[in-house]
Amino acid sequence: MMAASSVAMAVALVATPAAARAADAVPAADTDTAKPADDSGIPDIVVTANKREQRLQETPSSIGVITAEDLTKRQVTNIEQVTRNVAGLNVINAGPGQNTLMIRGLVGAGESTVGLYYDNMPTAGTGDSATSAAGRQTDFLVYDVQRVEVLRGPQSTLYGSSALAGVVRVLSNPAKLGVIEGRVDVEGSQVEHGAAGYSAKGMINVPLGESVAIRVVGYGVHTPGFIDNKAFGKDNINSANTWGFRVNGIYELGADTTATTQFYLQDLKSNGQPYEWSRPSVIGGVTLPAAGDLQSNTQSREPYHDRSILAGLTLEHRFSNMTLTFTQSYQNRRNESYTDQQGLPLFFGFLQSVGAFPQTPLPTAITFRSAQKLTMWNSELRLATSFDGPFNFIVGGIYQNRRTQIDNSFVDVNLRTGYSIPSAPLWYRREGDFKLDQWAGFGEATLKLSDKFSVLGGVRVFSNTRHDIATSIVPFLRLGSNGAPDNVRSKESKAIYKFEADYKPTNDVMLYASASQGYRAGGTIVRVVPELPASYGPDYTWNFEAGAKTDWFNRALQANIALYRINWYNTQISGDFFNGSFSGVLNCAGLCARSQGVEFDLTARPVHGLELTASGTVFKAKWLKDQPAISGSPVAGTQFANTPTFTLNGSASYSWAVAGDSSLEFRVDAQHRGKYAFMDYRPAYNLMAPQAFTLVNAALTFAHKKDWTASLFARNLFDKRAQINSIADSVTPYQTLVAQPRTIGVQFGTKF
Repeated sequence: MMAASSVAMAVALVATPAAARAADAVPAADTDTAKPADDSGIPDIVVTANKREQRLQETPSSIGVITAEDLTKRQVTNIEQVTRNVAGLNVINAGPGQNTLMIRGLVGAGESTVGLYYDNMPTAGTGDSATSAAGRQTDFLVYDVQRVEVLRGPQSTLYGSSALAGVVRVLSNPAKLGVIEGRVDVEGSQVEHGAAGYSAKGMINVPLGESVAIRVVGYGVHTPGFIDNKAFGKDNINSANTWGFRVNGIYELGADTTATTQFYLQDLKSNGQPYEWSRPSVIGGVTLPAAGDLQSNTQSREPYHDRSILAGLTLEHRFSNMTLTFTQSYQNRRNESYTDQQGLPLFFGFLQSVGAFPQTPLPTAITFRSAQKLTMWNSELRLATSFDGPFNFIVGGIYQNRRTQIDNSFVDVNLRTGYSIPSAPLWYRREGDFKLDQWAGFGEATLKLSDKFSVLGGVRVFSNTRHDIATSIVPFLRLGSNGAPDNVRSKESKAIYKFEADYKPTNDVMLYASASQGYRAGGTIVRVVPELPASYGPDYTWNFEAGAKTDWFNRALQANIALYRINWYNTQISGDFFNGSFSGVLNCAGLCARSQGVEFDLTARPVHGLELTASGTVFKAKWLKDQPAISGSPVAGTQFANTPTFTLNGSASYSWAVAGDSSLEFRVDAQHRGKYAFMDYRPAYNLMAPQAFTLVNAALTFAHKKDWTASLFARNLFDKRAQINSIADSVTPYQTLVAQPRTIGVQFGTKF
């Protein structure tokens, strides 16, 4: 009922003639200003999603935006929290720094389906092998950020591979010339059933002469743990420590030429994973008991260490009616993870007992270690016009070079301490070296046929070359020989397209329709056993979308809605091999899957000081073909695993003046995620498919004359055990990743 009524409300706001007449009777807001005429109205938001500045309400595509003000008020500090505040954007969360983003339900094995950008810099994910390159997307702290843009639907004409489902852009505040300003924020909190957390963050902007300035951000965060391990007797094992800094620079090289630089560095160390053992498991005929609420029975510790560097340079030269831009970026990321493998000896022991696996010694307790190094260079040159006439275009080219090195192994574990034993002989080790070169040319052209009607066409032509080598150092469970290295070369070339039309019947209403393609590169996997496929091919999508963006009652109400259908071709899927023990990636041929649905964003400021927001999506992402290669063999019509069918986010805030120029604000926000139809298509492993949940946060903030603020907050106010993610398979016990329990804390911030 909630989903139906919310969608009906959005449609009614867009389509009701009476409302349209009322809106026409009110003077339109000045579209050339950054703020509406009435300061109680909804401010304009300017986005750069199409690599040029446009008003959000005049951009003919579905875009979710969280402004700097909203990021602060909603206490959003990482990408996982961004997903709880934008319709259509979801995440598979495996712990700090280990997120897999999805938009409109498109997620799966292989490369990322969602592009993640920090400023103008693309980032690549890592995983425990090349099959899950999306599994650990870069997650820099979100602080001193001007906005986050979520581009929903394929964006590959402008953003290339891994924008198959959409793009997330985190845009930091640039350095400012001639301005000295700074900010400091500190926080302390206590997790119910867990430990204390704290953080300190700061920013300073300093001019270095008339034409140079830098902006420096630094931070340290201790994330409290709340999972207790019963096997080796350690409480709050999932605590984490993060520190980092960012330096933005600006250099005016002339009246029309500007250089900007960015440098990010972040170090994250997590002591364990936030998974509880919520139910018994049976592996190889052996029952592993449940551990209880917020408790775990893993035999080994599961630390995770991630160090990321991201650097970029942007050169911009402005002509009278066009801008030439060159961007260069570099990413260097190293991470190391350990994952408990308690069930592996039990499973293969059972196979030995029935004659399905060779009689060879098995480990008593082992952990899976994965060490990765990723480097990526990205260069782009583009020209964007701003002609006064009806025709404008953007054209450019890119080159990207990416290298991922992986070292995977099975390591013995000390059962008393839970630590791995590096000196013990390994039970498996394999190294991989994966290289990807991408060349592309792109362009989009817009033709304004009248004051109200415009059309756009876009194309991207690209060529990808891959060279992957994987070498066995120790064969699986020390069986047999290492064999020859996998040495795979492949090349992909394709052209993809975008078509768009928009119509503005009034200054406050825009209608649009589009058809666009998305693309994702193929790849190679690090094979544990030779039965796994060595490589897989690319896949692509066609997105058909129609939407409306509307303002009402002198911008006291804003209502946007989009309906879409995405066809997914040659889908990269994860198949099971070798008695179901290991996964590999292969392609489903032809039109394999479809996602279709509706998403909406509502913002209202009915009276001065009061703001109400709601955004949500209802969708169905399903297979169109039977998938016998996937465990459980889902048939046509089956909903994708790890996807909800409904999400809804909402907030209410009210602020009022106290003591002259000071103010108080009370804010409540809630995020609802519908249940997953499937965590796993096999009934035996779908018993823990995450259920629907609603998380509520609240905060009371005092602002003293805009100089300093103090807040009392509660996250997960009602202490819900929200099931964020679940895992289980033939060698992995049932485990559920739960949201952080109720957390009460205080924040203090000051600026100058």
